[in-house]
Amino acid sequence: MFDIISIGDATIDTFLFVNDLKIIESKGEKKAVMNWGDKLPVEKLYKTVAGNAANNAVGSSRLGLKTGFYSVLAHDIGGREIVHKMEKEGVSTRFIVKNDKHGTNASTVICYKGERTILVYHEHRNYQLPVFPHSQWVYLTSMGVGFEKIYKDLAKYLDKYKVKLGFNPGTFQLRKGPKANEPMLKRTDFLSVNKEEAQSWVGEAEEDIEVLCKRLVRLGPKAVALTDGRKGAYSYSNEGFYYIPEFSGADRLEATGAGDSFTTAYIAALFYGLSHSEALRWGPVNAGSVVGTIGPQSGLLTRKELEHRLVKMKKFRPIAITGEQEKAKVVNLVAGKKG
Repeated sequence: MFDIISIGDATIDTFLFVNDLKIIESKGEKKAVMNWGDKLPVEKLYKTVAGNAANNAVGSSRLGLKTGFYSVLAHDIGGREIVHKMEKEGVSTRFIVKNDKHGTNASTVICYKGERTILVYHEHRNYQLPVFPHSQWVYLTSMGVGFEKIYKDLAKYLDKYKVKLGFNPGTFQLRKGPKANEPMLKRTDFLSVNKEEAQSWVGEAEEDIEVLCKRLVRLGPKAVALTDGRKGAYSYSNEGFYYIPEFSGADRLEATGAGDSFTTAYIAALFYGLSHSEALRWGPVNAGSVVGTIGPQSGLLTRKELEHRLVKMKKFRPIAITGEQEKAKVVNLVAGKKG
């Protein structure tokens, strides 16, 4: 039996730290401007194993969960690095599939003043769900074109063993929309998305977080966490509606993996029987550690480390939004945060 099995793509990320960029706003969106045709100096270069599912697998294992990992890799340097990393972190690699026809995924991360933009390359995959043993949770996240192929078998598995599903849709799943993901959404115990992702599914012009969460729940999930970058995060479930600010535990180097680390710790808290409001404390603390390091995994905390930080931060607690007065208070608080 496993505590959690993480499903999704893995990648090798190359981080490029640059200074010769200019950030401008155009039609409400931030754009990076560089001199086209120039040679752009790279101040620092760093490579690491990454990918949403890989980040969750490593993070879950560090938090004490018996973890399995399903992904499709190649018999190449990148594939071997990913397998080695999983084994080193105590993650079971028995569900990893090797495919010689296509290489291992790769991404390039451009980092500038604590923020990043990711250039993502996905190889073609022929996804086929392995035969899983019983697991308490499944974590479903970013997959490439053809991700729908596993949904029928995954739905049967979830139903057969009464497995709880944590769903953090990736780029291709988000672009396909809620209808294509309906078999998973109606089985989802916990959905984690950021504000922009929520808007893309349930209302691009909607700014009210509570409305966004309610619309997401109508798609099927039992509970939702919605992150809003440095402005904080929200939790919406039958336990109530909560907001918590960003946890600034370290100097921010770059933000890759912040969302993954948040969701990983949140689900781990639920696994250990904690409430959604307490899980909303776990998520930002894990994310706050990750953004203080380079890459999505080096800053991931163990359960002991995370709980130790929470003990020291007793005042770091969610705000229960039970009415218009609390809602207005949170809106004003968020308005003063950096984007």
